[in-house]
Amino acid sequence: MLIITTAISGSDRKGYLSRFEEFAKKNGKKIKIYHVGQMMFEHAHAIGIHFTPENVLNAPPAVINAVRSAIFEKIASELPKVLKQHHAVFINIHAMFFWRKVFIRAWDNYYVSQLNPDLFLAFVDDIISINKQLKSRKQWKRENLTIGDTLLWRNVDVEMTASWAEMMRKKFYVIPSPSKEKLLYRLLFESHLEKVYAAMPLTNFTSPKDQAEVDKFIAKLEKYFIVIDPREIELVEQWKPHMRTAAVLHQIVNRDLYWLIKQVDRVIAYFPKAVSSPGVVNELREAHETNKEAWLVYPKGAAVSPFLTYYSNMVFRGPNELFKFLSAQKGSGSFSAKEVEPEMREKGEKNKRKG
Repeated sequence: MLIITTAISGSDRKGYLSRFEEFAKKNGKKIKIYHVGQMMFEHAHAIGIHFTPENVLNAPPAVINAVRSAIFEKIASELPKVLKQHHAVFINIHAMFFWRKVFIRAWDNYYVSQLNPDLFLAFVDDIISINKQLKSRKQWKRENLTIGDTLLWRNVDVEMTASWAEMMRKKFYVIPSPSKEKLLYRLLFESHLEKVYAAMPLTNFTSPKDQAEVDKFIAKLEKYFIVIDPREIELVEQWKPHMRTAAVLHQIVNRDLYWLIKQVDRVIAYFPKAVSSPGVVNELREAHETNKEAWLVYPKGAAVSPFLTYYSNMVFRGPNELFKFLSAQKGSGSFSAKEVEPEMREKGEKNKRKG
């Protein structure tokens, strides 16, 4: 399996993949990782081209492209043998750089198509963590990137990678760098499992106690699904008010609706308590209107908005009811509402009407 990954600088992609490689090794999988940027510096040094990490993006584009092409040629020549020897091979590149307030392409269309990967991944990290990383590096410190700059750079990088996947009819996933290595492992080696986006009213549940309750719910859900947890990128609800600008909030909506939900099979919305959440309503609507399964888990006995139930294929009154259903259906290999036994479907419809 050949995988091309992208990420903006400071996203901890290398750290994640290093941890993933160890996790995969413990599970009997051999992984090979090509870090194209690092290889370019080594090749430039070997042939007498002076590249420095601080100023490499000031080099003429033709020189950078020539060095990068040499690396891609080397990788392409090794791949037939390497792919036979490993369960997964990663080629780490950048899609875009944001240098001197200008977007600069960091890829070669010819080689991206020639390599013909099976999968594209875009790694994303918490934007505050990225900004701290960038400000600590000589190369990026003097660029003085704002939160808005970094968000825009991240957005363009992800959309560029998604467009490659779409043009080549390949799978594409956005992976949060703070997530557990198990997430990527399951996406690669347990791909038969359905993928779920865990929706929740984050604004109302930011306390450690509430988050622990959600953690417990997610852990149980992972017994049945591969779970995408939006909390693993950034919890904007915990930011100071002055940091929550329109640009930031627009990016968060775009991220959840059009990146994370797009890559899953279903959305499961969990309400530990009965509260109002326009965000969850829109996430259920997005799943509903893109023909994905949308399930609602709502407190037993609490009045539920018709705007929640309207977009939900199934309504469960509390986690116990959900997990009882999942346990009963596990042997069937599918959790689609259309395959629910009649009495369970009837129960779900009654629960919707009670709301």
